[in-house]
Amino acid sequence: MKVIIVDDEKPGLDNLQFYLSKMESVEILGLYQDPLKALQSVVEKRPDAVFLDISMPEMNGLQVASEILKFDDGIKIVFATAFDDYAVKAFELNAIDYVLKPYSFNRIEMAVNRVKKLLLSEDISQKKKKHHAIQHEAIKKELIKLPVWKDERIFLCALSDISFLSAEDGYVKVCTSDGESYISKETLSYFDEKLDQEKFFRCHKSFIVNIEKIKEVIPWFNNTYLLNMKGCTDKVPVSRKYIKSFRSLFDL
Repeated sequence: MKVIIVDDEKPGLDNLQFYLSKMESVEILGLYQDPLKALQSVVEKRPDAVFLDISMPEMNGLQVASEILKFDDGIKIVFATAFDDYAVKAFELNAIDYVLKPYSFNRIEMAVNRVKKLLLSEDISQKKKKHHAIQHEAIKKELIKLPVWKDERIFLCALSDISFLSAEDGYVKVCTSDGESYISKETLSYFDEKLDQEKFFRCHKSFIVNIEKIKEVIPWFNNTYLLNMKGCTDKVPVSRKYIKSFRSLFDL
């Protein structure tokens, strides 16, 4: 069984490595304190399971788990935490297991055996249920940086760098003010619910704009507008459904 360990605190990494390395059936592919590097390693190394801390800066463990499962929902997630309330939440999310710190060999061995059992006999319906539950819980968490994809690589994009987001065929395109373009596997509705509405505005069924990145408002037909956005050549439309709110926002 191939595993990756993710914990922003080195003692947590070292403890898990110590116990897992004693099990002949376990191969440790990597230890990561940086969740972004861990996600990239998941893409490159395809582990069977990820032992994942929940409380981490920038990306919490629930967000990391959501990205892992979007890449491959067959990867088993074992949450690790020092707090009982997080452990209960992980249990409610139908995670494979949660392990409370401080660890013990018997408890880690139990988690490993649960993963091995599922690897031998995967229940597809339970796998989908776990995936959707973790995604739903991740939506509730505060979004600090956005994990995005480009050329099979994962980047963390600061929200302040985003110019606009647009719905494409099955994904969301994220355009930044420095002219870069990425994709996210979330939906535009996810971002509409999650982003700060004082900074981001839903101007069209297919577009959300960063208010601070609007360079020019261009009058268009039927009393609507086109938006010229910083760092982007594409013009963003403001549809009639959102025109009243847009005018009120800028006192037009």
